[in-house]
Formats: sequence, structure tokens, C-alpha cells
Amino acid sequence: MADPGWPTTRSYPHPKLSASLVEIGQSNRHADCCFLIETSFGIRRFACHKLIFSCASEVFDRMLYGDYSEANSGEVRLDDVDPDTFEKFRDYLYGYEYNKLQKYDFETLMQLCEFGNKYLVQSIEEDCVHELLSRKDNYGNAELLQLFQCAHRLNKQNMIEQVGWVLRCKYTSPLTQSGIYEFNPDVFKSYLEVIAGRMREADRFCLLEMYLKHNGIDGIDGSTEAAVPAPAASPGCNSDSEEWGEEVSPTQDLQQLQQIPAAAAATTTSHTLLTKEEEKNNYITELVGLINFVRFTPMEFHDGPGQSSFLTLAQKYDFMYKIARNTVPELDLKMGFDSDQFSDRRRRDTTPPPPPPPPLLSWHHTPRVCRRHRTAVGRFDL
Repeated sequence: MADPGWPTTRSYPHPKLSASLVEIGQSNRHADCCFLIETSFGIRRFACHKLIFSCASEVFDRMLYGDYSEANSGEVRLDDVDPDTFEKFRDYLYGYEYNKLQKYDFETLMQLCEFGNKYLVQSIEEDCVHELLSRKDNYGNAELLQLFQCAHRLNKQNMIEQVGWVLRCKYTSPLTQSGIYEFNPDVFKSYLEVIAGRMREADRFCLLEMYLKHNGIDGIDGSTEAAVPAPAASPGCNSDSEEWGEEVSPTQDLQQLQQIPAAAAATTTSHTLLTKEEEKNNYITELVGLINFVRFTPMEFHDGPGQSSFLTLAQKYDFMYKIARNTVPELDLKMGFDSDQFSDRRRRDTTPPPPPPPPLLSWHHTPRVCRRHRTAVGRFDL
């Protein structure tokens, strides 16, 4: 099934223009810049054209025509991409031929998609997403999990829903999937929602507990009350560089374009530690809120959440009470009780009162034999 969000009409270069661009890319005529990628075997050089790359992305435009050393020297060093992937990326920019993407495997499409997303090349990102979604029904669980995580990194809600639906339809136990424990918190929370109803609640809680412990979270701090998570730091540039007039690198410029907030410096103040503790507790509370504990049996709750450090004592008492209330009708059914007549446990356990004594009968309502006996006695007295 095709992506419903995919545009019905796409504007591609004219076939003759596309063929000319492909020929320029293959012959390297009029090349005026070079991308350098260092490998274990040496440095690979890719001759390119500034105009072609600047038309593909604002990042490359500012990198190649901005006030940077790369613009003057014409050499750009990349350390975040494999040479083979960049070669396919370069080949795509010279012609924008979608049919070339159809020949690539899953891993190559994923790398091209994420590289295009990082450097804001929207055309290759959209084409790769479209091709990946067109193959989603043929992927195994491992590929679907990678695609699900990629959809969150790209922040494409339609892609998240489509891949999540396939994961739900092709459900396999996640307890043996090691890749799940490497998800970031938001992706794992979303995945926990996707598999709701496809596995027992006891197993979902077990998966939750294993994920938190794998990522170094041992339990919730009961002394810290839940609070609203601290807002993320707003994006900005290096104040020292602005003050002293230092040159801003293309990497910093890329981060600004992608609106990625700069990482805050590490600090040991009590306020920062408290904020991190609050965020951790809030996240645990959100995950626990996705579990329907009423569906647990008393034994499952005792062996699982009852022994867990991710629930407070008050939560355990509350869930135990709800489970007990939910178990009463099932117990009545097994024992043959009528739940409408004995709605309360205490009424069933109380010994019923003895039946009332029979009422006294008057002379006119006595049995016929007794009346005859009294008549005979009266005659004898006379």
C-alpha cells in the first residue's frame, strides 16, 4: 500500500535535462568542488559541482557559498557518511531518478534517507521513505523495528502509523528482540502502545521493566513528587564565538538550520539533579500508565509488579484492590454463586439467620381432626 501522504504529482526534470545532468556527473566536467571522505584505506575524493549541491539543500548552499573556509578552498570533509552511500547520494542529485532507488537494498535506503534528512535534502528523503513504505509488507520484524525507529527520527506521523500497523499485524514476541532495548524513550513508549492487546499485560510490564533496567534506571524515587518536565533548551549559537568574532563552522550552522538545541554543559547543582530525577520519574509514570493492571491475575501481579521497584507502595495497594474486585465475579462463577443475590463477600460469609417459628393457630383455623376431638371432649363434660 502506498503512503497516503505521498503527493499524487511530482515534478521531475525533463528527460533531456536529466540525461545532461547525469552526463555531467559522470564526466566531472566543470567540477568546482570536492568532497573528501576518509576511510581506513585512505581518502576518497568526489568531484562535484557547487550549483548542483546548492540547489539540493540550503545546508550545502550556505556551506559552499557562505563565509566558510570550504567555500574558498572548494574542499569539504565529511566524517558522518560512508563513501559508498555518499556516491549513491551524489548520483541521485545528478538527475533525481527515482528508479535508481528501487535497485537499492534496505540498509542503503535507510542510510540515504537519514543522510538526506540530516542535510535537509527533502527530495531524496521523501523518495526513500516512499520506496521503504512500498516494501514494508515484505520486511521481517528486525527491519520493521529499524523502520519504526527511523520514522520517529524523521518525525513523520503517517510513516509511524503505517509501520506500527504492520508491526501489530506481524506481531512476534518482543522479549527476544534486542533492538527494542536500544530505542530512545519516545520510540519505546510508542512501541509499547502499538503492541497493546497483542501480548499479555504481564509480558508488557516485563518488557517495560527490562527496558528501564537495560538503560540504567533501577526504580522510581518515591520521595520525589511527579512534576512537569523541564522545557528543552532553546536553540542558539556559541556566545563566545560571537563575542570574539570567531568563525562558525558548517557543523554549527547545520545544527542551527535543523533547530537542534545545543547540549547543555554538565553540572552538579542540586537543581539540575532534581530536574533529571523528576523527568525520570515522570517517564516511568507515563510508561506504567500504559499498563492495564486490572487484567493481571493475583499471582501475576504478585510475581511481577508486586516485586517491582517501578511502582510505589500506594500504587501497589491500589492495583491490588482493583484486581481483587475484578476477580470476585470470576470466583463466584466458578463456585456457582449468583452474583446478583450475593453481591458482597461479607454477605456470603455470614451464617444466614434461622427461619422464623410457625404462627399460632386459632380455634377456628385448627385442623378438622383437632376440632372433632374438642367437640367430643365437650359432650363428655356435659
